[in-house]
Amino acid sequence: MKASSSSFSAIALCLSPSWWCCHGFSLRQAASVQGNPPRSWALKSTTEATINDALPTNADTSRSAKFWKWKGHDIFTEMRAPAGGSSNKKPAVILLHGFGASTTYWRETMSVLQEEGHEVHALDLLGQGRSSKPFSKREYPFEQDAMNGEASAVMDMGENTDTKVNYSIDLWAQLVDDYARHLQLDDVVLMGNSLGSLVCLSAATGDFIGDSADRKNFTTYLAGNSVGEGSRLKGLCLFNCGVGLNSRNLVKNPSFSEPQRAVFNWLFDVFNSLIFDNEWLLRYALNNVVTKELLENALKSLYMHSPDRVDGELVDSFYYPAKLGGDGAIDAIRQIYCNDAGLTPKEYHDKYPEILDTLPLHLIWGLEDAVTPIEGDVGLFYCDRVANNRGGKGMTTIDCIKSGHMPFDDNPVETHAAMTKWLQKKVVT
Repeated sequence: MKASSSSFSAIALCLSPSWWCCHGFSLRQAASVQGNPPRSWALKSTTEATINDALPTNADTSRSAKFWKWKGHDIFTEMRAPAGGSSNKKPAVILLHGFGASTTYWRETMSVLQEEGHEVHALDLLGQGRSSKPFSKREYPFEQDAMNGEASAVMDMGENTDTKVNYSIDLWAQLVDDYARHLQLDDVVLMGNSLGSLVCLSAATGDFIGDSADRKNFTTYLAGNSVGEGSRLKGLCLFNCGVGLNSRNLVKNPSFSEPQRAVFNWLFDVFNSLIFDNEWLLRYALNNVVTKELLENALKSLYMHSPDRVDGELVDSFYYPAKLGGDGAIDAIRQIYCNDAGLTPKEYHDKYPEILDTLPLHLIWGLEDAVTPIEGDVGLFYCDRVANNRGGKGMTTIDCIKSGHMPFDDNPVETHAAMTKWLQKKVVT
């Protein structure tokens, strides 16, 4: 690996879903702003402000983008209406990105789903993309004024509110559930990539709700009640599913002994204390280490099938939110790496068999991915589930594609052929 890529992977790749972050990689295998952004980034930061002016001049009226106000934060959303004003009542689709990403890399997927007659929604999760990146000024008293000044000159994003936020898979699942209820979406398919896949699983099972005493009789959630009654979910499609909020969930591998788990937990603690829980180092990396060139090289290592698809639009979608996110971006990165990792996919299935054994669930896996390899813990779990018909209803299926970590953007033709075939066969009946 080149020297520049090595230094980036050590510090600056904490900004993107890199090979280092290993959200699904098995431990057994391991034992200043540049240039002007494109016009599509000239956003408005007002409450539910339409930003159609930010779209290309030839954009049709079926495409919209806006900020949605959620708990005082600005959440960036994109929506595509069904092609030709279709009224065939196909389920709406909500797309949920992975760590450090945004709605941008769903560009091909949104168009395909729109042409297939689905209403499509893509969200920038709180703390990522163009959405707000809240932080507490009491904890971050040295806010970088220069960065904020450059942000206003280069692009507008969601306002970084003075709020203490505890990032978790469940927090984002609640966001998704509130969004679907806000728009009164009836039938919904959730699709997620990497970390976004865990958000799909939490929202689909209602795990984010907790052990509310009234949930058994309370069916207004997207997931319905505790056994899925009243659910509006029609299916899940997970692209290279991750293992949790961060890689610490890898220590849950049942093949590890207690001494092995202790060693791996100690290693995570060391890395976190030296790098990811070190606010000053993260700030230095954002200001002085991260460049577009380094980020482009890192993204190409994830686009194993078609690295030429890593264009300026994609690089900018990772670069500017991290570079201009200020202390809110630093806090989001720190928490994502250091907070509790939440449940693994296997734990969701073990905890909610009544829901996940009866819900159409499709995996699309990029075989050339080093971040969430098919031979990793999560990949092996789902391959076993499909091969041995775990759950007994044949509702979990999988397609393996020649691609890296983002198969839908790396090899869109094969990926979307598999996706639409599953939708037509298992979901749209």
